[in-house]
Amino acid sequence: MGRAGKLIVILFLWLALPASAVAASVRTASGVAAQAERIVTAGFWNVENLYDTIPSLFYDDSDYTPAGRLGWNTERYRNKLDRLAEVVDSLSLDILGLAEVENEGVVRDLIMNLETPYNYIHHTGGDARGLDLALLFKGDRFYPEHSRLVASGTSRQFLYVRGEVLGMRLDIVVCHLPSRLNNYRYRERAAAALVRFCDSLLRHDPDAQLMVMGDFNCSPNERPFSKYFPDRFPIAAGLPQVYSPFEGQVRKGQGTYAYRGKWSMSDNILLSAGFYYGEGFTYFGCGIYIRPYLLDYSDRRRRGFPLRTFTSGVYRNGYSDHLPVYVVFG
Repeated sequence: MGRAGKLIVILFLWLALPASAVAASVRTASGVAAQAERIVTAGFWNVENLYDTIPSLFYDDSDYTPAGRLGWNTERYRNKLDRLAEVVDSLSLDILGLAEVENEGVVRDLIMNLETPYNYIHHTGGDARGLDLALLFKGDRFYPEHSRLVASGTSRQFLYVRGEVLGMRLDIVVCHLPSRLNNYRYRERAAAALVRFCDSLLRHDPDAQLMVMGDFNCSPNERPFSKYFPDRFPIAAGLPQVYSPFEGQVRKGQGTYAYRGKWSMSDNILLSAGFYYGEGFTYFGCGIYIRPYLLDYSDRRRRGFPLRTFTSGVYRNGYSDHLPVYVVFG
């Protein structure tokens, strides 16, 4: 059995575990330690309103201040950081995209709360709520070369990072499409802009290995996702050459976010065709990180859905209204 075959067998046995356990188990497996160093884990998490307590001069964050409607004080902010750090450390992914971070300061505070040694990339965007995107990465695994914000046609720009992992180039786009509470046309506009940007990257370099991660605010079987991105492989003609590997989770009714009392696979990671053809990186598997402590058991209506920081304005000291997702490749 070749290297890829051995790794596939090992990963099949451990994919039900969190990504950190997958990586640790594979890296210490007898006889394949050197091969397993080529295992990479990457993920995404919408951390739900990670605001500091300081009023902003540029947007309305008054709810998340000590005098605001939610009574967002230092104790609650620190609790939020502790909760997020618990999950991020448990995952211990090589690369992790984040959504809904207020500024570089809160990213830095989160980093300081972690046991896992992460570097980060953050750019201040123009979101109406003042919430940005960020990318955490282990400096001995991923080597960024360039990063910038990309226009989306809405106030929420995309974060683009180009770097190197396993000696090969990896292009990463982190996104957060407009909410379902907004008019549909905003999500449509952002999805179209994302497609154009992905197409431009792949046209310029057809061999590029592209990963698009984010909160799409809809499941893969819903528009605008289903209009622009394929829900199965091989990729249909005319669609951008990136693919969601979470078809199985959607088919089973699984998801990352509760919408109108049902699971929605709002969070996703798309991979370019090369991951599946074995041209460069090789895709091994994907998962939703779900643990009992991340879920709400307070009443029948919310039972089993993510435990939020606030529910209807009531402080719950939860983690996030979204669950993290991850992929494994090498």
